[in-house]
Amino acid sequence: MSGIKEAPAPWKLKGKSWMFILSGLSKNASFPAGFAAPYEAEALTEGGEFIGGQGLVQLVSYSESPVGPYDELIYVPGRWKYEHNDPAFRITRIYVSTKESTENEGLFHIHELLGRRNWNIPKQVANFSYRSGPDGTTLFSVSLPSNPDKPFFSASIKPIPLLSSLSIPTSTTILGKYYSLMQPPLPRGENPEEVATDKWAGLTPVIKGWTKVVKVVPGFEDGSVGDGESFPKVKPWSVGSVMEGIDMDFGVSTWYEKV
Repeated sequence: MSGIKEAPAPWKLKGKSWMFILSGLSKNASFPAGFAAPYEAEALTEGGEFIGGQGLVQLVSYSESPVGPYDELIYVPGRWKYEHNDPAFRITRIYVSTKESTENEGLFHIHELLGRRNWNIPKQVANFSYRSGPDGTTLFSVSLPSNPDKPFFSASIKPIPLLSSLSIPTSTTILGKYYSLMQPPLPRGENPEEVATDKWAGLTPVIKGWTKVVKVVPGFEDGSVGDGESFPKVKPWSVGSVMEGIDMDFGVSTWYEKV
C-alpha cells in the first residue's frame, strides 16, 4: 500500500496495560460469539488442538511505538498444542487505534497491515475512550468507527483499598515459553490492508513493568465486557490488574510451514 511506512519487527514499546482474567474454556467448549471477525474465524481456529486453559482480555495504551502512540484491545481464548511445536496462546480478536487523529487516513490502517505482515495478528481499527470517574475509577469503552456511539466493549476498573497501593515488579521472562504466541496464516479480507499470509508465525513477547491488582466492573448488564458481535461476550473475574511503566519487546516472528 502506497503512503504507509514500513515498521518491521521487532517492535519496542512503552505504555500502560490493564488485564481482565477469564475463566478457562474446556478443550471441547464452543468459542464465544464475537471471538473473531467472521471471515477469519475458521482460519483462527484451524491447526493444532485447542486445549483451553486461562483466557484473557487486555487493554494497552502505548505511549511509544515504531508507529507512534496508540491503544489496543486483545482477546485470547486460551492455548493450542501442536505436533511439532510447544503449546502456545493465540490472539483471535484485536483492535487498535491511532491517537494522532490529525495524521492522514493511511496511518489508521498501518496497524492492520503490519500486524498481519509481521506476526499474523488480525488487527482491526476502533475508537477508544478512557474516562475518569469517582474514587479513582477508570471507565473504558471501544467502538467501531462506523458506529462510535455504540460501544462493543465496556468495562471499568477501580482501586481496591490497601491492595492497589502495592506495586510489584513483573516480567514475563519468568514464564519462559509459556507466554508464547503461535498465529495461523490469515485469509485476505475485503480491504487492501487485510493481506493474506501463508505461514505460521511464532514468537514470545517480553513484557516488564510494575503490577497492581484492581477491581473489575463489566460494562454490560449481563456482566460481560463484550457485545457478542464485534467482541466476545465474556465475563472476567472481579479482580484484574494494571501494569504501569511497561517496556515491551514484540520480537521477530519465526515462520513455519507446518506446526
